[in-house]
Amino acid sequence: MYRFILCAIVLFCLSIGRLKAQQKPEVSTTITGAVMLSTDGKSVFYNMGGPSVKVSFKKWFAAYNMLPGLRFFDVKGTINVNPILGTGLTIGYKRWMIGFPLFYLPKDNIWVFTAGAGVRLGK
Repeated sequence: MYRFILCAIVLFCLSIGRLKAQQKPEVSTTITGAVMLSTDGKSVFYNMGGPSVKVSFKKWFAAYNMLPGLRFFDVKGTINVNPILGTGLTIGYKRWMIGFPLFYLPKDNIWVFTAGAGVRLGK
């Protein structure tokens, strides 16, 4: 009787393991990139997709991103370029997206709200 119960427990554990192995994974990781142009009316920001927390609904997605990029701005007729890091929300459909990043300008000690559009690269 003891062997029968032990065999039943082992078979039960193995069958649960098999059922779990056949299920689709709930969490998946992908590597994608994105480029986006945004502006605040005074400067133009070229943003490249950085780390993000993303939620997908069929063909739609929403993400909270860190956006490394370049800031292009005009000072007395000269175009200046500075590297910059921003953060913000991105909403997209298939490959196209709109974003609302915030950038901190340490020289002026202010946060700048921008809006822009971009395209997702990769899958």
